[in-house]
Amino acid sequence: MLEDFKEAAKFSWLGSSSCEISWKKPPAGMFKINSDWATVDDGRRSSIGVIIRDYRGVTVAALCRVLPGRFTVEETEALAIEAGILLAKELDLQQIIIESDSLSVVNSIWSKDSSGGFSHIVNGILSSLDEFSSWQIWHLKRDFNKVAHELARFARSDNVNQFNCWF
Repeated sequence: MLEDFKEAAKFSWLGSSSCEISWKKPPAGMFKINSDWATVDDGRRSSIGVIIRDYRGVTVAALCRVLPGRFTVEETEALAIEAGILLAKELDLQQIIIESDSLSVVNSIWSKDSSGGFSHIVNGILSSLDEFSSWQIWHLKRDFNKVAHELARFARSDNVNQFNCWF
């Protein structure tokens, strides 16, 4: 499974010119959390992928998992962000930047909007974020979030329900 993870995450280890175009390193002392989701219309369960990298762009931790059901796009993206935050908390990281390609979820977290179908997840995210010394959340283009998306797709592979990796 580790070899499969490395293959899925190979986008983060491409040359620096590719990373500068698609993904930027966080400032020194901060950790960047990228999260994404995968779902299909065939009734299978939703899945998520998360990768956390340091100021050098080095992967600190990653996870992918199949969720216990099929969720809306916004719910699944919010659950992916929540999983990334909980992983950062478990690793005792204090300063984080969260990146997601879901503008509606990012806006809900920024505005602390507790209305809508995924408000309970946003409330849990906001509660967890209170425990960090600093945090930011940013929207980014889907093309800039390839590693997290590939991890979410990897979770859907045969015999993979959950995969966590700490470096």
